Amino acid sequence: MKRNLYLMYTTAFLQGLVFYGPVSLLFRMERGLSVGEFFFLDFLLMIIGIVTEVPWGYFADKYGYKKTLVISYSLFFLSRVALLFCHGFNDFVGQTILMAISLSGISGCDIAFLYNSCGSENTEKIFGRYRASGSFAFFIASICSYFIISKSMEFAVFLTVIAYGLSVVMICFTKDIDLEKSIDKKCISIKKCLENSKSFKHIFIFVIATTLIADISYGISINLGQLHFKGIGLEIKYLGYISAFSELLGMLSCKTYILSNKFGQYKTLKAMIVVMLICIAILIFNKSIFVSIIAIVGLSGLISMISPIVLDIKNKSISKNRATMLSVYSMVGSVASAFISIAIGFCADIYLKYAFMICFVIMGIGLYGVYLYISKEKYNEI
Repeated sequence: MKRNLYLMYTTAFLQGLVFYGPVSLLFRMERGLSVGEFFFLDFLLMIIGIVTEVPWGYFADKYGYKKTLVISYSLFFLSRVALLFCHGFNDFVGQTILMAISLSGISGCDIAFLYNSCGSENTEKIFGRYRASGSFAFFIASICSYFIISKSMEFAVFLTVIAYGLSVVMICFTKDIDLEKSIDKKCISIKKCLENSKSFKHIFIFVIATTLIADISYGISINLGQLHFKGIGLEIKYLGYISAFSELLGMLSCKTYILSNKFGQYKTLKAMIVVMLICIAILIFNKSIFVSIIAIVGLSGLISMISPIVLDIKNKSISKNRATMLSVYSMVGSVASAFISIAIGFCADIYLKYAFMICFVIMGIGLYGVYLYISKEKYNEI
């Protein structure tokens, strides 16, 4: 199944070529969205994800991971095409709905596909390489964006559309996983899967906590960071370089397993989240461009580095119906974080500093949730 791994790495690379990424919020604002509307659409994205996550996982476990991924990546490609023609709130609502449906199909299914392609060994390393492939691509896209965005934001979106079209082609060349090996057909219903999840309720604490942490990290490094840098006087053409520096650290996710092996998964995870919390605190009280770059780069890079640990813990808690259960995890996380985007967007419209303060509080809650999960796990091991 090495072919599957290499094709998935290539797909992740192509999906990471988001040339307009460093100015994604500014692009939408230029097309008629307010900051509040942007975060409302983020809320809408999560709500649709909540509704469609588990049905997509069920579809994948019943009809095949490859078929699900081909459909989902195709829809994602179409959502990028639609972005070229969006002007105003209503257009972006349609584009968001299409993107939400595609993302919920990919979510969980790609990880389940990888997990079953490589077996249960070296999974953290495989997940790290998968994430690093996307980070490396975004690093390249961010460097190139300095020149591309200087020409036009629309051209950056167009190049992104081409990359996403190629990713659909790549996924078509993968070999599907034998369903009999990856699921228990006696427990294929969504109801049964949810009943099984009750035997390890404590994993939901971890799922909710890490989802909050990821949402806040991405929200700041990708969206609020753009507003922060614009507010302190940085030219937008340099945002690509900042995103590139962020991805340099993110590419280290392929080496996270080395830290985990040396210090343990839990210690490594806790230490990285504490540093992320410090980065947010810096952004609340600081207006220095140099220090802000360090904080944003730290947030973006560290969330990529903890991702392989989080994925490994989630996958090892599942014994059957992997795609469905990963979708359940994603749905639970989305329920917990659905209203965060609206609150952050509302505060950002009033005063950006308030938005950072809310992010700090939510990140702190996420850190507490991780500590709570770890303490329960250690207790169960005694």
